[in-house]
Amino acid sequence: MTNRIETEKAKKSCIDYYDNVYQDYYDTYLDELDKKPYDKDFLTRFLDLIKKNDRILDIGCCSTAQQARFFRDNGLIVTGIDLSGKCIETAKKNFTGISFLQMDMLDLNFDNETFHAISAFYSIIHIPNENLDGLFFDFNRILKMYGKIAITVHAGDFYGYFDENGIPVFYRTYTQIQLKELLDKHGFRMIEIEQRQPVYDFEFQSERIYLIAEKTKMRMADK
Repeated sequence: MTNRIETEKAKKSCIDYYDNVYQDYYDTYLDELDKKPYDKDFLTRFLDLIKKNDRILDIGCCSTAQQARFFRDNGLIVTGIDLSGKCIETAKKNFTGISFLQMDMLDLNFDNETFHAISAFYSIIHIPNENLDGLFFDFNRILKMYGKIAITVHAGDFYGYFDENGIPVFYRTYTQIQLKELLDKHGFRMIEIEQRQPVYDFEFQSERIYLIAEKTKMRMADK
């Protein structure tokens, strides 16, 4: 049985971790997207489903705001959020044309149907099982009808604390079945889902899942 993870402890571990490594992330991953044609092709397919000047929320933008900058450069109105204050400060200092907010994805302070699209690149990997229904409920709530969502995660069955450089951070992986069940439960239709091997030697060596889905039903029940 999967161990129960305390939400506040998991959240604090993420703040501590990213507040500590934000500058290393910026220095190391600033232009990583340009070195990953697979990821860029995936984002381009996602972009093809969205209209110019549509509003998109990039969840877990980190200090590099890689996806947020990609969307900005392709004509979208972009809001980037991150739990780490250091990441948001760094992004604000270095990138223009994007609205950056320090915000918890488990407390999305936006009106209903605010966005045409959501991007969540390696961000829901920090969310415990107990919070997933509430999170996907909010994804549905803040998206317009037929709005699109792009999600990437690490694939596998890890669930716990990963200790990197002496800083333990809550981290988890997913299976395609888990993601499909969440999306179906919360009113989304799958458009595409793929799983790839670690094809780049400079990235963390894990299998990864990439998916695009569309909101087709309004979730009205309580979280």
